[in-house]
Amino acid sequence: MRILKPLIAILASGYILMYYSEILFWARIRPTDSLSDWLMTWLVYSFLAFAFLTVTSRFRVATLWALFLAGAVFGWLAEGLIVQTAYESLPLSISFTGLAWHALISVWFGWYAVRRALSAGLGSTMILSAAAGLAYGLWAISWWLEPDGGQSPALEFAFFSLLTGLLLALAYWLYDRSMPASFTPGRAAQIAAALPFLLYFIFVTVPAAPLAAMILPVLFFLVYLALRRNRQIERQAEMLFSSRASFPAWRYLCLLALPVTASLFYASAYALGLQWRTNWILYLVTTPAGFVVFIISYIRILRRKPHFLDIPRAGM
Repeated sequence: MRILKPLIAILASGYILMYYSEILFWARIRPTDSLSDWLMTWLVYSFLAFAFLTVTSRFRVATLWALFLAGAVFGWLAEGLIVQTAYESLPLSISFTGLAWHALISVWFGWYAVRRALSAGLGSTMILSAAAGLAYGLWAISWWLEPDGGQSPALEFAFFSLLTGLLLALAYWLYDRSMPASFTPGRAAQIAAALPFLLYFIFVTVPAAPLAAMILPVLFFLVYLALRRNRQIERQAEMLFSSRASFPAWRYLCLLALPVTASLFYASAYALGLQWRTNWILYLVTTPAGFVVFIISYIRILRRKPHFLDIPRAGM
């Protein structure tokens, strides 16, 4: 059980991150998709989730600013190492999608804000989920106008959204009931997890995108400096565990307001034949927002001074 419960929490966290990073992004079943591809993607995101949770715990992430930097690590691992989109349209690609989508949407919203809403109560969960569903529906119809997109029938979109939404509710429920009171992977586990990333970077990432050899280590080093400072001054409980609560399992079903709202909007847009390039709105808002929030987070952590009560006394 000591190994099983953390493993379940990591797999659940992997699905949560995959849901907001991949499922919401593509918003449909593509012709090339298969069950084995989705399972492999889930395993990759679970591996990324382990790295993210380790960073969150190791550097005592307890504020939104530190959480965004941990989210940046997750985002740049996904977009700068696993795939190489972070180097396609520099410098904007540094933000979109590593910061603009993964850190802002997947981590700040999906991994943290939704869990806080679940803890706050039924009303908060319903409102947040419905708002996210509307945003999801707006994003989904933008694929109708993309060369590599497609217009899925309304019923197909509803089935896809509801099925993945049910799995999301299950993932949150499993995470809250499986995450141990202290998530502290040993040094051997951390090295074992870091080694595949390093080998992949050397033999896959750099040959595919040589600029990665110069850019990615610098980005990670900058984040490390700030998070090391955070670990030195932070005395609060890690955010990893701050939203853990015991509440009825049925409350997680309120998260279905997300796919239901998205499906209703999508069906209405489908019937009306709307042709909106809503993706450009998201690009124009989140791409600069990713840079701005990163800079603010960095400055807030580096300029933060420990409270005098946090300073260890001599001889202790």
